[in-house]
Amino acid sequence: MRAFFEGVRDVARREGAHTLKIEPEVSEQQKDVKVVLDDLGFEKARYNLNLKTTLVVDLSRPEEELLMKMKGKTRYNIRLASKKGVEVVEPEFEEGWETFYGWMKATSERKEGYLLRRPREYLHDVMRDMYDAGQGRLFFAAYEGRPLAGIYVFTFGKKYWYMYGASSEKQRNLKPNYLLQWEIMRWARERGLTHYDMVGVPKLEDLNESNSLWSVYKFKEGFGGEIVDSLGCLDLPVRPARAAAWRRFEPVYYRLYYKLKNNIFY
Repeated sequence: MRAFFEGVRDVARREGAHTLKIEPEVSEQQKDVKVVLDDLGFEKARYNLNLKTTLVVDLSRPEEELLMKMKGKTRYNIRLASKKGVEVVEPEFEEGWETFYGWMKATSERKEGYLLRRPREYLHDVMRDMYDAGQGRLFFAAYEGRPLAGIYVFTFGKKYWYMYGASSEKQRNLKPNYLLQWEIMRWARERGLTHYDMVGVPKLEDLNESNSLWSVYKFKEGFGGEIVDSLGCLDLPVRPARAAAWRRFEPVYYRLYYKLKNNIFY
């Protein structure tokens, strides 16, 4: 780690960066790794770019064991969707993406707490680039040829991530989202993936019904995953004086940028 980050620090200096920012997949319990990162000079960033608390499903178990670890309601809804004739398919990317984005936009307009924090162009390009690289897949749950729900996942190594999800308001009684999640788990297992990160859930200290992520959490926890709390976003000052000045100025810049661009990422 020391050798690696010394090399990264050299590259950052050469490129004119003042701060190196990382969000490692390291849990709060991995104290030995945290000690090394502290010694290297990493400090807690002001903002986490992604939610640091996630829910991870271990896919290495047999299918029957995975199903038994799920909540009874989740298993019931998976079987209901399958019995009713819901199918999981992979659409052609561009056509599928237009439908998927339409659901995302409609959801953001009607559902409190669900915000599209990225522009349309960004969402399209990041999904297209990952798709073209073989590390992004779009799946639909469809009924009689009509798509009802979708999920876009990233894959890397032995793991995949639930990056984006959206669904139609039609025929929700068919429970397409439940079968969709299960069939992608099966798809992942067939390809040797061993873990599924369902991404954002409330922090352990905020795990209550008043949290805006509560309904999302209740859906995800039904699939039998374990909550994992990571270290979050860390900063390594490469040019200390400039890094310190940026840290003081960033909140002002952040507010101005959001006001002018209506985007929280810069």
